[in-house]
Amino acid sequence: MTSLMNQLQLLLHLSLRNLWAHKVKSLIVGSLMIFGTLLVVSGTAMLDSVENAISRSVIHSLSGHLQIYSADARDELAIYGGTAMSGQDYGFISRFSDVKSVVEKVPNVKAVVPMGINLANMTRGSDLDRAFSRLRDAHRRGDTAERDQLIPRVERMLKLLETELTNGVEVSGGVRKTELADQLVDVRRTLAPGFWSEYAEDPLKTLEFLDTKVAPAGGDGRLMYLRYVGTDLSAFAKHFDRFKLVEGEMVPPGKRGILINQKFADLRLKLLTARLFDDLEEGRVDGLTIETNAALKSKARRLKTQAGSISLMLSPKDVATLTPMLAQLTGRKSGTFDELLEAFLTIDDTNVERHYAFFYKEFPHRIDLYPFKVGDVVTIRAWTRTGYAKATNVKVWGTFAFKGLERSDLSGAANLVDMMTFRTLYGQMSAGQRAELETIRKDAKVRTVGRQEAEDAFFGGSADTGDAEEDSAEGFSEFDGVSLKQARRSTAVEPSFTQAEVDDGLVLSAAVILKDDAKLEQTQLAIADALDRAKLRMQVVDWQKASGILGQSALLVRGILFIAIFIIFGVALVIINNSMLMATLERVKEIGTLRAIGAQRRFILGMLLFETVTLCLISGGLGTACAVGLMKWLSHVGIPAINDVMVFIFSGSRLYPDVSTEHAVLGFVIIFVVSLCATLFPARLATQIQPIEAMQSRD
Repeated sequence: MTSLMNQLQLLLHLSLRNLWAHKVKSLIVGSLMIFGTLLVVSGTAMLDSVENAISRSVIHSLSGHLQIYSADARDELAIYGGTAMSGQDYGFISRFSDVKSVVEKVPNVKAVVPMGINLANMTRGSDLDRAFSRLRDAHRRGDTAERDQLIPRVERMLKLLETELTNGVEVSGGVRKTELADQLVDVRRTLAPGFWSEYAEDPLKTLEFLDTKVAPAGGDGRLMYLRYVGTDLSAFAKHFDRFKLVEGEMVPPGKRGILINQKFADLRLKLLTARLFDDLEEGRVDGLTIETNAALKSKARRLKTQAGSISLMLSPKDVATLTPMLAQLTGRKSGTFDELLEAFLTIDDTNVERHYAFFYKEFPHRIDLYPFKVGDVVTIRAWTRTGYAKATNVKVWGTFAFKGLERSDLSGAANLVDMMTFRTLYGQMSAGQRAELETIRKDAKVRTVGRQEAEDAFFGGSADTGDAEEDSAEGFSEFDGVSLKQARRSTAVEPSFTQAEVDDGLVLSAAVILKDDAKLEQTQLAIADALDRAKLRMQVVDWQKASGILGQSALLVRGILFIAIFIIFGVALVIINNSMLMATLERVKEIGTLRAIGAQRRFILGMLLFETVTLCLISGGLGTACAVGLMKWLSHVGIPAINDVMVFIFSGSRLYPDVSTEHAVLGFVIIFVVSLCATLFPARLATQIQPIEAMQSRD
């Protein structure tokens, strides 16, 4: 034991002496070891911190820890969207309660939330539709002041529509020309001198004419495409803890409704003028200038063209109020309101801040920044599973956001609707709808025939209905085509529903929230096993796979980092190997002398390896200390998210990375192994040096 200790002390002494004697070589190799250790420790710590941040963003906003969906799905589930824009087939779960009852019994499962993802478009009708609606509301309330303000505004819209229809008649032909000509006649009637006198005498009759004859000429209005998730809204708000209401209220239990994602509304639904102002102001805050930034310059030019549409939205009273204010702001002492408004919307680096502040101070209560208000009823249309368009009216109960992700565009990936509305748009008929359809069939004496007999039945032949194809057990409707205007004009009130109806119906997937996410893999296997034993053909995927490309971005980043580390350490291996080899060749006389005085090959090998170990301990320790210090400092000050995507990846405006003992040990072990591997060949070469070589002259 004493001999071994003496030998180790001798090796340590020789190692330190030799490292100092070959300072340049030691400095080069030591620097590589410090850099390598710093890279591994800080890189893996940063990567784990980013992955944890992404998981917080994804898990606690939409996906949950796990997702369950049909094993027969043709496409992989992608909560945040996949490579295809639409038409993805995730299959369906016929009865959510069957899955829920099995999964809730698995240990570590906190909650199971039903889900369904789909694409739709939303509309509130054209500007004329909305103006006529406000006119009707004013009449209903007996508000003559608002009515008198609305009439000049409606007249301006009708004059523009007349011009549009006149141009359409000139360039159209056939049936389309006749249709436009008929609409033009109706519009010109509203512009006749005595039309509004008729309105004063019989408002309801006049409003009916405007709704049924004139409004269709204005078109369906702006169609807004949205992605939505159907879910149990109460359970969603309870178990997805990043969810928060921004405005309005939660959809009451048992009621239908939609919650609009505030980020989606700001990004896609907001008035174009307001969005352009937002982008220009955001660029100013970020230190960009309109003069030097091509994108901002283009948006400033586009903003100037919005004067006409803004003017059309303002009432005569608002025009009178804003005219002197705009004259003062723009420094113009004369000019029409439209000219002043165009000057106001002419933005450059000198006035963007003032004009932005003025716009949000004076315009939001005079024009609609969004195509809806909380409490409005909007029309949503989607394609059902059977390939038909289905439209339904739904109330906007409020807007929501995800805490910490308000700035992120990715957080606006989906809006939320109740599960019953989702099923309606997906094409599943309720029990009441199936009963109603059966009543209609009986009253109309409809016979259902199979495909084989359809031709005979159509041409008067007899047909056996024994093989007739009925609606599937899931109740998907083949008669669900509804036009947008039919849906918008419908006044039917959707009935309330019970929690049992939500649980017993169709869903596309189920989100699983865990009590302890450290046991995710074990719980995933346990759930899959429980579903198999219950003979339910389901697949269970974790949040990374369920969230599509977004959730798997962490795996991509990890792969890139490991490839970079592999390349760097490959280079380091070569450099260390060459440095040690050159040092060995320079020390031939020294090693030969040691051999001559009795040093064995094993001692020479141990001496060189011990030098590497000593250098590795010193350099690895310094690299690890630097990496830990860097991570601790970053965890205190945070790394700012420089754009909207980074906000989502960082799960907030800043990332506060953390470093653990595992990261330090991993970095130290990797550099230790690489250094030893790089030293083995030179050390083995040194053991082959013969004592006689020490006696030979260098000359």
